[in-house]
Amino acid sequence: MNFKNALRAGYAAAVIAALLLPAALMPFQKQDAGKENRTLAEKPSLKTGDGTLNRDFFADAEAWFSDHFALRRQLVTGYGSLTKSLFATSSEPDVFIGKDGWLFYAETLPDLLNEQRLTESELRHVVRTLELMRNYCAANGAELIFACAPNKGSIYPEQLPSRILPGSGPNTLDALNEALFYTNVKNCGLKKLLRSAAETADFPLYHRLDTHWNGDGAMLAYNALMKAAGLDDRGFSDAPRTVSHDFSGDLQTMLLPDSAESDDNPVYAVPQTYQTLGHYRGIDDMTIRTECADGEGTLLMFRDSFGRALIPLLSQRFASCTYSRAEEMPLDLIRSQQTDVVICEIVERNLPRLLLHAPHMEAPAVQLETEAVRQENTAPLNAVCREYGGYLHLYGTFDEQFGDNTAVYCTVTLPDGSQQSYEAFPCFEQDLLQAEQHGANGFSVYLPAETVPAGTAALISAVCGNVRYLTGETVLAPAEETPT
Repeated sequence: MNFKNALRAGYAAAVIAALLLPAALMPFQKQDAGKENRTLAEKPSLKTGDGTLNRDFFADAEAWFSDHFALRRQLVTGYGSLTKSLFATSSEPDVFIGKDGWLFYAETLPDLLNEQRLTESELRHVVRTLELMRNYCAANGAELIFACAPNKGSIYPEQLPSRILPGSGPNTLDALNEALFYTNVKNCGLKKLLRSAAETADFPLYHRLDTHWNGDGAMLAYNALMKAAGLDDRGFSDAPRTVSHDFSGDLQTMLLPDSAESDDNPVYAVPQTYQTLGHYRGIDDMTIRTECADGEGTLLMFRDSFGRALIPLLSQRFASCTYSRAEEMPLDLIRSQQTDVVICEIVERNLPRLLLHAPHMEAPAVQLETEAVRQENTAPLNAVCREYGGYLHLYGTFDEQFGDNTAVYCTVTLPDGSQQSYEAFPCFEQDLLQAEQHGANGFSVYLPAETVPAGTAALISAVCGNVRYLTGETVLAPAEETPT
């Protein structure tokens, strides 16, 4: 073999070795799912949960290998660093790079461009959902506070890349804030508050390498919540403030999963005498309960990841707190545990999710004064009933022509022959319906099982243009008990 052939053979062997190395090292690689701020693909199985052949085995295997081959984080980090430094471009589609090294979440782009992600009908549905929640809380001696955590780009548009020009008109959150102004729902209005503070603050209110607010932004949000609830904030913002330099940004780990760069985080020396109850594993537990001997009052909070930084403050302020990350908010907890304040916190980019899950609470009983108008040639009612947590949960969809409704009702005929009507949430239970996309023609109602037995006839009607239309009839025939 001459020198040229030997060189070619050596080159080919080196290429093959480089390609095989990640697979060869897989048995020795310890995977860290949290490092990349996402759930890695699970190992593929030849059979599905019901014992049938898994037709997606090879696709699952490809996804599993892509997430688990050795040196993956190092290679992703190297490539991401190269594209970031040379072209100021992100190699991660869920992250884009702004000015001064700021990172932003790509899912927030529609809000930044002021695209209306909710139709006028859907916006009315969100408002009505919050009104029904507020009324239920008031009837049970609690006060509801709505708090929408703004996207980082909404507070720092000046840090967006030059190619992204925020729209000039109102976006989804602006439209919702405007609509809530004319209701009894207490709305914190955090976007206006934080944007105004960001223009004058000496330090950022959001993390540079993360999607969330930092300690300063969380403190402002906490004070706003206490003001909305009419409560003393205990002067927590006057506590000594220091800045740590060890915060791991979620966007940074998505873009550069093996990077050692950390973010700054302001820390207030607020006393931490509260205690967690039960089996506490971490700040992202689905349910967290706390008690504080130095606190006062009781709190129930529905929250997402923006609530992490609020938990130490609220847990110290209230004598008893319950935090829930369930999308199907268990609002009826206020009937089993005395509650003074209910906080519904959701990030701006997730506002459409308020249309997809009705809160877990007994539907309000109402008296309907007019008969429903029966429309001919309407699409059939799609209604599903299940037993869930002591309720008969009826949900489904009706003819799209009634999607522009202002209220939806479920009227049942009780065993004694009388009729009782309940107002349903105008929610499209997309997951339960296994629908690819949501619409404005959904309904969801939790009926008390001790009053409304299975087998009861039910009528669904919708109010459109001051006229109540009958959209369909069904019988409450639940399938097997759905696990809670």
